[in-house]
Parts: sequence; C-alpha cells; structure tokens
Amino acid sequence: MARTARTARMKPLALTALAVLGILAASTAAATADGKPAGRPADKPAAKPAVTVPNDPAAADASLLAGHVQVVGDWVVVAPGGNGVATVTCPSGEVPTGGGGQTSAFKIFFTDSYPSGSAWVVRGTNTNTVSESIRATAVCTTP
Repeated sequence: MARTARTARMKPLALTALAVLGILAASTAAATADGKPAGRPADKPAAKPAVTVPNDPAAADASLLAGHVQVVGDWVVVAPGGNGVATVTCPSGEVPTGGGGQTSAFKIFFTDSYPSGSAWVVRGTNTNTVSESIRATAVCTTP
C-alpha cells in the first residue's frame, strides 16, 4: 500500500515536469524560428554600442594641463649587509606626484619609498656580500 501512495504522489510531479519541458521546448522553437538567439529579448540590440569619450584629451587646451617631468637621482653605494638612503629633488617650484627607484642588482631591496617636501626618498637594504647601489626617481609637477 505504501508503494501505491508513493506512485500516486509521483504522477503529478512527473506530469508537471513534462509540462515545464514542453513549455521550454515551445519557447525555444519560437525564439529560433525568427532567426534570433534564444533568451535575448526582442528589444535588446545584438551588438554593444560604441564607447564615446566625452572630453577628448587631444582636444584639451594644452595650457590647462600640468607638465610632468621625471627626474633621476645619483647612485648611492650601499655596503654589504648595510642600509642606504637615496634622494632626488624636483626642479624649483615643483613637487613629486610619484616616485620610486632603481637598484644595481638582485640582492638589494627597497624598504621605503616616499615623498618628502620637494624630494623623493628611497631606502634600501643590501643583502649581497659585495657593495651594491640604489638611486631615487620622481615624477614632478607644479602644484
């Protein structure tokens, strides 16, 4: 008797599943019959619209754009196992907007890199057994 009750409950579920499959099959057939991909609304364009730039930088007044100068400092020798500091100063009246540095080898690492007034500072640690070098670089502009 338990089997009859289970079968009676499964019949409506099976019929519902078949009805859903029939609806999905009919909607897919209708959508592909007109040559449009299934699942795409009729009012949605097939291609993405082009992107337009509202303010073209090439058309901007050059006098409104601040100039950026990259400055490079002198090499600073760091002894084996030692720490060193290298700085570079922006031209008069300018401040750094970013910066960093360069190393002479793979075994010398930067531990700090930051602006300080009109200069950029980098600190490095030499983990090599011979002397290595670091130098600071900065991008400067008028404030």
